[in-house]
Order: sequence, then structure tokens, then C-alpha cells
Amino acid sequence: MLTKLKICGITNIDDALMCAELGVDWLGFNFFPESPRYIAPEDARQIIDQLPHDVEPVGILVKPTLEHTKTIIAETHIKRVQIYGPQDFNNMEILEIPVIIGYRISEDANLSLEFLGADMILLDSYSKDTMGGTGESFNWALIPPYISRQKLVLAGGIRPENIHDALHIVKPAVIDVASGSESEPGKKDPEKVARLIKEINRFNEKHKDA
Repeated sequence: MLTKLKICGITNIDDALMCAELGVDWLGFNFFPESPRYIAPEDARQIIDQLPHDVEPVGILVKPTLEHTKTIIAETHIKRVQIYGPQDFNNMEILEIPVIIGYRISEDANLSLEFLGADMILLDSYSKDTMGGTGESFNWALIPPYISRQKLVLAGGIRPENIHDALHIVKPAVIDVASGSESEPGKKDPEKVARLIKEINRFNEKHKDA
């Protein structure tokens, strides 16, 4: 299984194309208005329509209704959706594209993680102040053993300095990076992205026959 890299919080076409050129697999577009990386659906659509076909756009939604989720999918042309805390539906199979269900992890949390029909599960660090993009990692030992690594998206404080450990200790299907790829919120740093890609490629080359 080869690990993919998802760079989350894309806000402009220059960053999107830079990430694509460097080899990023998935790009995340944050539709949560309270996020510093928020992008309007119409602006995301303009970027998504210019992406190479091998780069997968992912839409991030926080506490969405089913109607809102379907509207975002239709309006933006995202190929996958990442959902935290859906309001009025709990069966992800009713959506027409693959779904990542997101959970935030803390030491004192009572972990009850369900896929709810989603294709993958994302684990991120808990913060009372923000939904994702905290720049803080969580204790990876808290990841339940019943979650297949082939279905796992690992987020939370991953950056060039610790991605090696994340890859070799957790071995997730996808590494998700927001603040660890930036010079400032919403602005990607080409050097950091290149370093992340280099570590991903090195790991995949070593484990390609595993």
C-alpha cells in the first residue's frame, strides 16, 4: 500500500498548481467559514477545474446538513468529501462520492469511532478553539487497533520534521497536512511541501512491495 499526501487548506490557484507539480495526491478545500483557511465554494470550483486529473480535490465540511453537503458537491466538483459531525444524516453511503469521516482525538476522550458507511476515517487533534489545522499532534497510541491502516487518514501537527515518524509508526493510507505545509495560514510553502513529498516518496519506495 502506497501512502498518499493530502495538503489541506488550499486557498489560491498558485498554491494548488505548485502542490500538484510537486506530486501531492489530494488537495483539501475548507468550506468551514470559521476556518482561517476557508474558501468560498465558487472560488474553489475555479481552482478545481484547473487541476490535473490525477490530483483529487477534497471538500472539508463541519457539521453540515445533507442538503448543504449535496450542494457543495454539485457546485464545486470535489471528488471526495471530508465530514465532521454531520447534522441530519449518519449514512455516508447516500452521497455519490467517497467520504472521509473525521474525528478529533484527545487523551481524555471516550473514543467511539464509527465509519458510518464512509470509505475512510480521519483522526485529528482535538482543540476547543478550532476544527483542525491546530499544528498539534495527538498520541498515536490512542488510534484503535480495529481501524485498518488502509482506511486511515492521519492528521494533526504533521510537518517535515516529524512526517518520518508518522509514516513509520502509524503507516496510514493518507498523511494530511495543513499548518505543517504553510508559511502562514492559507499560504503554502513550496520548500515544506517538497520536503513532505520527499519523505512520502522515500517511504513508498521502501515499502512498495509490502
